Amino acid sequence: MVFQSGVELIILNLGLLDLYGFNPFFYDIEKNKFVSRNQSKLKVVLATCIIITLALNGIYTIIFSPVGVLSSSRKAFIGTFVLGWSTGFVAALCLLVDPGKYVDLMNMMMEFEQGYLDIIAAPATQIVIILYESRIPTFLGSVSVNMESSWCHWLMYAISLALQGFMATGIPVAFSIMVGPVCSGTLLSVAGYLSCFTKSKILQQFKYTDNLTTSVNLFSQLCVLIGQINVCFRQIVLPAILMYTICVNILGAYVTLTLNGELFANVGNLLLPLLTLETFFVIMGLGTTAGFINKTSIEIITKLRVSMHDVAEQSGEDTRYMRRMITACRPMKSSGATMSIF
Repeated sequence: MVFQSGVELIILNLGLLDLYGFNPFFYDIEKNKFVSRNQSKLKVVLATCIIITLALNGIYTIIFSPVGVLSSSRKAFIGTFVLGWSTGFVAALCLLVDPGKYVDLMNMMMEFEQGYLDIIAAPATQIVIILYESRIPTFLGSVSVNMESSWCHWLMYAISLALQGFMATGIPVAFSIMVGPVCSGTLLSVAGYLSCFTKSKILQQFKYTDNLTTSVNLFSQLCVLIGQINVCFRQIVLPAILMYTICVNILGAYVTLTLNGELFANVGNLLLPLLTLETFFVIMGLGTTAGFINKTSIEIITKLRVSMHDVAEQSGEDTRYMRRMITACRPMKSSGATMSIF
């Protein structure tokens, strides 16, 4: 079954979320499926307030820190992680507030035939860093203490460190649970749709059975696929993945260039140029795919508008259905931004 090898990791991630008071859904072993459950909205509101507070703290640190206290590399580090975790929480918020649709998607993916995809992923990097380097300073940087500091500074440092630990573990777990399967589930649903389409009895009667491209164009199924991808990706998932990838790419490139001759001083430093190269290919792939889908979406919108106009003139029927089709096929845009993504 799809995700069968990764179910235990998902259960582990759900257990980690439960430690922080979030239990949006669980895995029922007897029924062999995921089941959603109600949780307190107060915890979600509290987590939102914490993330907003820490993000504002990081922004305040970057803008108003005294000259010479923070280096440019540390400011870039603070800004990158504030932006990355804030974006991750926006994506994870959908899972924490309304997990019902996501649970349905997970159960649907469990029903796909074997061999489509096996996922092995866990957000262990942040946890390992915190455990290995327990004395690492808070990335927010606005609270620094020493032995001569007052009890008020020590209290602020302890609270900041605890909240940072919460954000460094709980939010990446929810982000990985939310974005990864939704992205994979959309691609799997498209692959399953095309597979069922090629095996349909109607298509078997024609000579274009072995030519999927001709079959899709012949039966005007491309608009259905574009609409399906747009509906799944338009709002949160793709902008979150793109923002996360850009943040990692900028951070990796900046640190790689900063280290310069000291890049090979530690084996772990080799991870930085590798991450930069991988995220570069991801950004290029998303951009290329966005260009093709955007072009196809515009062509489909033009055809649908002409068809809707003809239908309205000839039959006088209600055109709400056609308007919904046009809305589903329109190019995707990043939520809250003017830059067109799809």
